[in-house]
Amino acid sequence: MQKTKSLFLFLAALLFSCAFFAQGTSKKYKSRNYKKEAIWIVMMDDPQANYFETLKAFREYYKNRKLPKEPFENKEMDSFEREVGLVSDKETEEKREHRLERKKVNTREQDYSAEVRAFKGWMQDVKPWVRADGKIVSAAEQQQIIDKQSQELKERELKNGKK
Repeated sequence: MQKTKSLFLFLAALLFSCAFFAQGTSKKYKSRNYKKEAIWIVMMDDPQANYFETLKAFREYYKNRKLPKEPFENKEMDSFEREVGLVSDKETEEKREHRLERKKVNTREQDYSAEVRAFKGWMQDVKPWVRADGKIVSAAEQQQIIDKQSQELKERELKNGKK
C-alpha cells in the first residue's frame, strides 16, 4: 500500500513538472513586453515562433508608433497597415497618422525601417507555410512537400505523355 502511494505521488509530481516545463517553453516571448520592445524582430528570425503571435507583437509595438516611411510606398496598393491590423476598416492610414501626430509620439526612438522591410518580406514568404494554429512549417518539411509535389508532377506528365 505504501509503495502504491509513493509511486502515485512520484507520477503525479512527474506529470506536474512536465506540464509546467511544457508551458514555460511555449511562452518563450512575454506578451506584456510587445508594446515596449521590438520582440517581433527576434520572433521573425525564430523558426519556432508562432506566426500569429509574431504579427501580434508587431501590431502591439507599432500600435502607438509611426511606421517608418518607405521611399516608393504606393498608397493605392493593398495596405500593409491593414494587413497586420494597425488600421481597421473604420480608420484610414491618414487618420491613424493624424492621431499619432496629435499624441506627439516620441520620434527619437530607434528607426526600424530595415527591420520593417524585412518583416514585410518575411510575412509574404511565410504566409503560404502557416498552419491553422500559427505554427510555421519547418524548412525540411517545406522541402519534403516541394519534392513530393515535383515527383507527382513528373509522374503525371509521364502518364499523360504516354497516352
